[in-house]
Amino acid sequence: MDIFLFCFLIFYFWLSLKKEKWALFLILALLPLYQVRFKLGFLPMTLLEAMILICFFAWLFIKIREKDFARLNFVWQNLGGWRLLIIVWLCLAAVAVFIAPDKRAAAGIFKAYFLEPILFLIVLVDSAEREEEKNLVFNGLILSAFYLSLMAVWQRFFGGGVLSLEVLGQAKVWRATSLFTQPNFLGLYLGPIVLLTLSRLKLKGQNKFKNLFYLLTIALSVLAIIFARSEGALIGVFSGLLFFGLVFNRTTRRLVLAVLLILMLFIFSFPWLRQYSTEKVLLKDLSGQLRLNIWQGAISLLKTSPLLGVGLSGYQKLIPKFQKPYYQSGQLISVETHPYPHNLYLAVWLELGLLGLLVFISLIVNFFVLIFKKIKRDVSSRRFFLALGAAMIVLLVHGLVDTPYFKNDLSVLFWLIIGLGIAEANLRKGG
Repeated sequence: MDIFLFCFLIFYFWLSLKKEKWALFLILALLPLYQVRFKLGFLPMTLLEAMILICFFAWLFIKIREKDFARLNFVWQNLGGWRLLIIVWLCLAAVAVFIAPDKRAAAGIFKAYFLEPILFLIVLVDSAEREEEKNLVFNGLILSAFYLSLMAVWQRFFGGGVLSLEVLGQAKVWRATSLFTQPNFLGLYLGPIVLLTLSRLKLKGQNKFKNLFYLLTIALSVLAIIFARSEGALIGVFSGLLFFGLVFNRTTRRLVLAVLLILMLFIFSFPWLRQYSTEKVLLKDLSGQLRLNIWQGAISLLKTSPLLGVGLSGYQKLIPKFQKPYYQSGQLISVETHPYPHNLYLAVWLELGLLGLLVFISLIVNFFVLIFKKIKRDVSSRRFFLALGAAMIVLLVHGLVDTPYFKNDLSVLFWLIIGLGIAEANLRKGG
């Protein structure tokens, strides 16, 4: 660990003790810092992980020092019906470590994708009940989307990004990556944040600068997703907007249905557009065919252990034996394997077993039960809960063709969406 990193962590520890809300802000503003890696003795660590652990233990230390056990119990009670699901989720992940072929790698995944996001959730549920803290949480996340998107736009005009083969027999095309190593990582990150940023726009009672910043962030984020050519993220954002419009009120519902009708008529009016859409939906293009090949290998692996799965990191370790090379017209196109099978639901099943998939589905169902209950009963927070639901829709739709959970920043983002719903529900209940 170099001296700069050490000094930053000391500063962050002090900040966590003195200004907990700003510590949360920094975590969310600097989520991409999971790419900064170091070792703490023999233990591999990322800067994001270190920040989450420092933030949680500083929070716990303050509660114990002040003998605020009532508050600890209050936080535990506020988790309500989520407690059992979270405990089972963590227990299944722990079991998945022991059945994994590479237990060292599995332990690292358990720490980074399961335990630490839950520790973050606990601090969030305690801290984000007041409007000031909630605004800081949102602004930290939106700030990260702003600078990541700005860098993607910069790459478009001044260099950076990667070249990717999108159509067989044609030249590779440029795709933005921003601070990430892959363009899909950019789309996975920005998609849900676009919908969350929408919830911060206010026609009244907010200065023009804030609204302008939020609108600029949304525009830059969508542009960055387009430059990354992340079609899954674009479809996810579109699906989230549909959800928001269909549920918000009758006027927006009619508007959304009218737009959908016009869009369908437009698509079917042009043969080339109709063919393009059909190829994408039926996965007949190169990207779709490669995914089908990956899914076939994943299903073959899943058949070896459908109940328990193959453990954390098990897919990455075992899939080379099951995924066949992809050929097209007799030409070898790809022998590449990936850490996860480009499908969130297959990934959860493979890593955590059938029970893990059922618990994940239960988490989603529980989340939307909470969302619709609050939308129906509390008009004042309707837009806020709708934005959370729409952000989750983005994640779930994108999850059909990618894996928007098994990454440090994405697992935190998943539990952030849930945690904001829990915190806001508790605030409204308290009010």
